[in-house]
Amino acid sequence: MTDTRRRQALASLGALALTPWLPAHAQERAATPPLTEGPFYPQSFPANRDADLTRVAGRPGRAAGTPLEFSGRLLDRKGRPLAGRAIEIWHCDEFGQYHHVGMPESSGDASFQGWGEAFEDAEGRFSFLTIKPPPYPGRTPHIHFTVRDGRRRVLTSQAFFEGERANERDFLYRGLGSGAKLVTMRLESAGQGLRGSLDVVLGG
Repeated sequence: MTDTRRRQALASLGALALTPWLPAHAQERAATPPLTEGPFYPQSFPANRDADLTRVAGRPGRAAGTPLEFSGRLLDRKGRPLAGRAIEIWHCDEFGQYHHVGMPESSGDASFQGWGEAFEDAEGRFSFLTIKPPPYPGRTPHIHFTVRDGRRRVLTSQAFFEGERANERDFLYRGLGSGAKLVTMRLESAGQGLRGSLDVVLGG
C-alpha cells in the first residue's frame, strides 16, 4: 500500500471512530397513541372552517375563557415533517358545552366556534387559537384532535395539559400509562393567555 492510500485509509477509520453509533430503532420516535373520538365530534360544522376557535363568523366579541395558542408539528417516526395534511380540533367551551353535536347549546358560549381546522406547512407545523378547556365531570381538561390525509383519517387522539390535578383521575389519561407524556403539553404564559406545543407522530 502506498503512503497516500495508507493515509486515506487511516483518515477513513478515524472518521468512522468519531461517528456516534446508534441502532436504527433508537432513531425512531414513539408514535402518538390513538384515543377515542368520544361522543362529541361535530354533527355539523361552523360556517368558517378555520383555525381560530375564539371567534364565530357574524358575531361580535371573542369566546369566554383563557386564550390558548395551541401549536405543534406533524412528524413521521424518523422525525421528518409531514406537510399538507389536515388537523382538526374540537373541545368544550368555558362552560363545559360542546358545540355542533346535536344538543341544545343555549347554555354554552355563542362566541366559541367549538371546532377548527388547520393544514400543516412545509415543515409540518400547525397552529390554532382557542381557549384552554375546563374540566367537566369525569374528564380532565383535554383537546380532541384528528389528522386527515385527504378524506381519510390517519390518527384520532387527545391532547392534555401538564400539572392538571384531574389528570390521574381521568380514566383515559390514566390508561395511557407511560405513554401519557406523548400527548401531554406544558403551558406557558403568552400575553393575556397561554401557549402550548405538541409533536404529533404518525406511526404508519
